[in-house]
Amino acid sequence: MSQTDIREQRLHLHFSTRGAGLILLLTLLCAVPFVGLSDYYVHVGIMIFVFVIYSSTYRFVLRTGQLHFGAHGFIGVGAYTSVLLVMRGGLPFWVTLPVAGLVAALLAVVIGYPALRVKGAYFAIITWGFAEGLRFLYMRVDDPFGGNSGISDIPPPEAIPLPFLGTIEFRSLPPFYFLGLALMLLTVLVLYRLEHSRFGLVYSAIREGDHLARAVGIDIMGYKVLAFALCSGLAAMAGAFFAHYSGFISPHSFNVLLTISLGIYTTVGGLAAFAGPVVGSLFLVTAGEFFAQYGFYKIMLYAGLMIITLLFLPEGIVGLPRIIMSALNRKRTPAGATTEYGTS
Repeated sequence: MSQTDIREQRLHLHFSTRGAGLILLLTLLCAVPFVGLSDYYVHVGIMIFVFVIYSSTYRFVLRTGQLHFGAHGFIGVGAYTSVLLVMRGGLPFWVTLPVAGLVAALLAVVIGYPALRVKGAYFAIITWGFAEGLRFLYMRVDDPFGGNSGISDIPPPEAIPLPFLGTIEFRSLPPFYFLGLALMLLTVLVLYRLEHSRFGLVYSAIREGDHLARAVGIDIMGYKVLAFALCSGLAAMAGAFFAHYSGFISPHSFNVLLTISLGIYTTVGGLAAFAGPVVGSLFLVTAGEFFAQYGFYKIMLYAGLMIITLLFLPEGIVGLPRIIMSALNRKRTPAGATTEYGTS
């Protein structure tokens, strides 16, 4: 058998294994509401889905070389837009959900064109100032934003008929769970396809250096604005979903600590890996719920867990399997033994 045939077989096995793993994972996720777990665990699953969307979109903007410090602003735009259109405009949630994403995306374009001309700390300050300005507006204007007290009694999504499933009513947690799962899968799929396409190569070139990317004819501003608008829109849709799930929003729901937490989730999970935000959200949202029982000590325990992870796992949690495998290989290979690459 030729080397080419061997490589093709290995490649086929790799994708077959990955496909089987994804199908198994999706099956397990779909089974969560039906295996007798309490509503609390279903709620944790919903929050994980929401933060996977938040942190995945945040990471994608970081991949364009921009330190984004205003994610909480666009998430809040999505939440307030959907809530006001439903409660004041009388529109159904299924209309306001994409509209919320569109409004945030258009706002990102308006803010992005001037803001994206600068980099690093300057862009971070501009986006932070914009987000905090919106939060100040929500706090000071009682009508229609509810002021400091926020908006309560937000209605859940309307019942929706689905083929073979009948009419789905959002009176319990499982419908919210599957809607959150669907939004997460949509976001992850869109970002994955972009990152592993020509667009991903372009963004990698931009991140390495604007001058080099511009020299080969890349429209740097256009690509940056596209990524900023797309990720802001997707995050805003997750914010709208969260608002109708929780039934309450306030300016304090969308402060800068939210954006900081997204950076932490992404870094702890693994900034370089696409799965980093997914793993980081799964790990830290779950840990945060567990530490909640310790009251005042929650912040200390949470910070300690993050510091330990960053110190001993520089590639994030996603790098842990590689570290374990390397350690096992070193343990199995005797000192001075010769491998196909030379002496170990």
